[in-house]
Amino acid sequence: MFDSKARILVIDDDLSILDSIRLGLRHNPAYLVDVCEDPREALNLLNTRDYHTVISDVSMPGISGLDILKHSSEINPDLPVILIAGYSDTDMMSKAIHYGVYEFLKKPFELDELTVTLNKAHETYRLRIQNKRYKDHLESLVKQRTIELFEANSKLQRSYLNTIHAMINAMEVNDIYTRGHSERVTAMSMRLGKLMGLNAEELVQLRIGALLHDLGKIGILSNVLSKEQSLTESEYNEIKQHPIVGARIISPIGLPETIGKIILQHHEWANGEGYPYGIKLKDIHPLARIVSVTDSFDAMTSQRPYRRILGTKVATEEVLNNINRQFDPIVGKVFFANFRHVHGIVKDSDAIRELFQEAF
Repeated sequence: MFDSKARILVIDDDLSILDSIRLGLRHNPAYLVDVCEDPREALNLLNTRDYHTVISDVSMPGISGLDILKHSSEINPDLPVILIAGYSDTDMMSKAIHYGVYEFLKKPFELDELTVTLNKAHETYRLRIQNKRYKDHLESLVKQRTIELFEANSKLQRSYLNTIHAMINAMEVNDIYTRGHSERVTAMSMRLGKLMGLNAEELVQLRIGALLHDLGKIGILSNVLSKEQSLTESEYNEIKQHPIVGARIISPIGLPETIGKIILQHHEWANGEGYPYGIKLKDIHPLARIVSVTDSFDAMTSQRPYRRILGTKVATEEVLNNINRQFDPIVGKVFFANFRHVHGIVKDSDAIRELFQEAF
């Protein structure tokens, strides 16, 4: 939790500015202010103390404000950093934005201006930490509830699948872009798996893994998942964590290892350019290769906020064109040769319903 007062670190080799800020804020009940004229000492303070906001001059001998900003973003990317500059430098500002600067103040500045900026920065930090704790709590809660549920129903696989199905539906129901996605991917994966000669045990594992493949997205903020503009690097990196989060959520349950690999590897590419680990085809589980094709096909043929829908013919050709690059060549060719049969189940609601009502 936040202390009653927020701790602020002010860094400037100009003692008059340090004194001005320290004296200007000393009667403010919201803040505790540490001042530092030596940027090297400031780096040590950042490593050893928890701060809510950093205010740093840009131009200092030896270690610049950009160095302070970069170091701060590495140890705590949520920490707002306000940079003070006596001039406008496009290159400096561009680098600062890249490193995640919160705001710029141009010298000379009024105390009121600093206070307003500081209040906003502190509120931003509070919300960032609150959101992170919420996400951590949500992931922990999902894991805890899942463990409790499946320990109590370890012998009732049908109940297990129905509950997981409900969890996926709950995750997708408020998002028009992913609604029904996991069901469609599961249905197509099962048809493709049968065409490829999978045995009964493999089909059971494929069904569960395909149904759960996007479970990790439950820990990602909905405004990131449905964002219509291009994702920032940090937002994209957050989304790329969902296979790891999903695999971690189910890891204590005791499901077959194969299911975890499907969840973890369905975004890996044959040429090693996928995520989260960038492994190549030989290291990707065969069942994950099936889900990779059906997941990508459904994404291409479904409404997404960031691009237009592709027709089934074009999307199928995209699968064929990307074998050996993104997809397993055997899986891709079987899908291409039989895509009407594989995709046909998506339009047959009765067939999908029967698929999820089948007992194992």
